[in-house]
Amino acid sequence: MEVVYYLDSDLNKCPVKKYLEYFLPSKSDNSKMEDRKNHILATIDQKIQFVKENPGRQAPFLSTLHNHNFIEIKNGKDKNTVIRILYFIFDNKIILLNAFEKPSTYDTDKTKKEVEKHYIITDVYVSRFKKTPNSYESYK
Repeated sequence: MEVVYYLDSDLNKCPVKKYLEYFLPSKSDNSKMEDRKNHILATIDQKIQFVKENPGRQAPFLSTLHNHNFIEIKNGKDKNTVIRILYFIFDNKIILLNAFEKPSTYDTDKTKKEVEKHYIITDVYVSRFKKTPNSYESYK
């Protein structure tokens, strides 16, 4: 099974790839920040590799979302924030669709609406990808 980034042709970018670029170390990072960013990227990659090597298998960091056609990979960013990477499987490919951060716990309507916006956008990505299944870039 191949892992790929969904390419949004309207924006001419891959949403997950663009999100993950934030965690690439920069010259202005001190060594602690660089280590932290590298750790986050490595942990996310390990989880993606788990999905690749164990299709359909559940894990504590995976969530199937009701009323949506994608699955969520959860990865801690810090004590209060969780990174969500949304994907689905199509034609033997794991399509990384979207990524965003949300509080690890929340109960406000505002936050719930923000999260739902990300899910709705991702539903659109799923639909677009099914219509143009070559809209992707290789992962890594």
